[in-house]
Amino acid sequence: MTTSDNSINFGVQQSGGVSQVGNQAVGPGAHAVGGSLWATAPGVDVPALVAQLVQTLDRHRDELPEQARAVAAELRAHLAQPDPHPARVTALLQRLAALAAPVAPVASAVTEVLRAVQQAT
Repeated sequence: MTTSDNSINFGVQQSGGVSQVGNQAVGPGAHAVGGSLWATAPGVDVPALVAQLVQTLDRHRDELPEQARAVAAELRAHLAQPDPHPARVTALLQRLAALAAPVAPVASAVTEVLRAVQQAT
């Protein structure tokens, strides 16, 4: 039995669970390009949410565990880049959300930014 290139399936198979995929490419020569971090649903001001998060982090810095402060510093550095990568920002926000959970104002601010960024990707 021979198979032509047209009949080969390079698709993705998932059984159960939940997936949220921003950009995905599958198969030989596939290529995916990330979108803009700041493009999101109308009415959502992501830069303002980020500014609010930074202010909240500053206000509650002493309440955060050292590891959360380190992730927050890495997040700030990444966001200061001219074109931050949405996937990296999302990963840092998710990590910060887990580490900052005991500090309710920070956890809430992180969740708002994370929600906005996930809508943008």
